[in-house]
Amino acid sequence: MRTVLSTVILSTGLLFTSPAMAKNSKKFENTYAVPVSSVKVEVVLSEDLEWRANNLPKDRSDRRNAKNSRDGFGGNGFYGERDLSKLVTRLEKRLAKQLEKRGVKVDPESENVLKVTLDDVRPTHPTFNQLSRNSSLSMRSVARGGASFVGSLIANNGEDQGNISYAWYENDICNTAGTTWSDTNRAIDRFAKKTAKSLAWN
Repeated sequence: MRTVLSTVILSTGLLFTSPAMAKNSKKFENTYAVPVSSVKVEVVLSEDLEWRANNLPKDRSDRRNAKNSRDGFGGNGFYGERDLSKLVTRLEKRLAKQLEKRGVKVDPESENVLKVTLDDVRPTHPTFNQLSRNSSLSMRSVARGGASFVGSLIANNGEDQGNISYAWYENDICNTAGTTWSDTNRAIDRFAKKTAKSLAWN
């Protein structure tokens, strides 16, 4: 049975499209017990996101709202490598800023490595790549966005010192506004703050 997109038309005239299979938020969790004074930050994309830069998800259940093979916005794919690269850069910068703010030095020579994987992202509006593939989309197309993250704190001897995980997705389509990645950027900012707080001594 085909999944139907739910829509809400507000007084502004904007058409809001809400994927029926939206992701769920998950509270911040960490398993490391000892704070650090310095850390090297590495951010990577999950294999799934690397694939979805130029494809629909391999898991068909994750693209149930795609109207056709070119519909990346409904199908959670075809984000474009440029957009995902910008999100990785934003996450790196936000982590560095929040860590330094908490007194944790970000040092490429540190014996502690914080390796964070941007596991999943959902745009608020179609990306440029999605728009170029599907003429029925516009920047007025809107969905609930967000992101999920996993990470590990690794010592210089390769020993895993603990893990972190977090996910945040907008749950109310009426709160969704702004740029292509507004909700994802909000998730990034929240994750960076929580991660820095968990790693700091104070």
